Amino acid sequence: MILLVASLASVFGVALFIRLAHHYGWGKSVRKDGPKSHLIKEGTPTMGGLALILIALLIWLLIGAKTADGLAVALLTLGAGLGGFVDDLLSLRKKRLVAEGIDASTGLFARYRLLAQAVFASLFALYAVNSGQIMFGPGWLDIIAFTLVIMGAINALNFSDGLDGLAAGMTVIMLLPFLTHSFSLALIGSLLGFLWHNAHPARVFMGGVGSEALGAALAGIAISSGWVWYLPLIALIPVLEVLSVMIQVSYFKMTGGKRIFKMSPLHHHFEESGWAETQVVMRFWLMTAFCVAAAWFLQRAL
Repeated sequence: MILLVASLASVFGVALFIRLAHHYGWGKSVRKDGPKSHLIKEGTPTMGGLALILIALLIWLLIGAKTADGLAVALLTLGAGLGGFVDDLLSLRKKRLVAEGIDASTGLFARYRLLAQAVFASLFALYAVNSGQIMFGPGWLDIIAFTLVIMGAINALNFSDGLDGLAAGMTVIMLLPFLTHSFSLALIGSLLGFLWHNAHPARVFMGGVGSEALGAALAGIAISSGWVWYLPLIALIPVLEVLSVMIQVSYFKMTGGKRIFKMSPLHHHFEESGWAETQVVMRFWLMTAFCVAAAWFLQRAL
């Protein structure tokens, strides 16, 4: 029931958001050094993740099963989404000021974003440890480990959000092992409704508010479900996405300008290698489905 209601609410809610975004000029700025095929996406409404997350939270509050774990994940999701929302707003402001010939650097915000992520993640980690979740054993070490897992997931999903339907579709698949979690069904339903508009050619992008919230939600649900050790396998594609960026930047600095990948994150490398955008998305979905199936098998077998 909650899956159906969240899906329908998201289809219509995101459609309303798209109209508002066009009215207020919440259009995405496409990086000029990215794939040339993406230049036509300039001006596509962004921050659609705001509608996606709020709808999931509202439906869960109205008809979802209320549990302590569900509430903790919902708060974590809201906190991470807030950080992404501020970043999206600053990006829109920068776009307008640059168009007017005004310097609008927002580089300092990155460190404050990471600090905010650490605060929300550590609060959830403290809750998880007090609820009996274990990763290594000592409570202080598990709090640090859970915090890093959540921050890693937030940024991995953020880097994965670069192609139409990629991050949203992968997240639906990655959440399938957690259908019994009280917040997961509402989130999957809202994602399905969002994908109606985000499928290629996308009419709306989720923005940082969506991708960062989804990363936090996925990590929080995996931790509270006792699946934290399987999360790197479940989220293998997002892990590879963020690693590709780290490797590319490090190698570029060490070699004075050489690159390993044609472009990072990883999905852009395959685009530059001749794969169509829809091929990259579908194949990354399929790889994610295989990884989720493997994690499910291992969790049952061990």
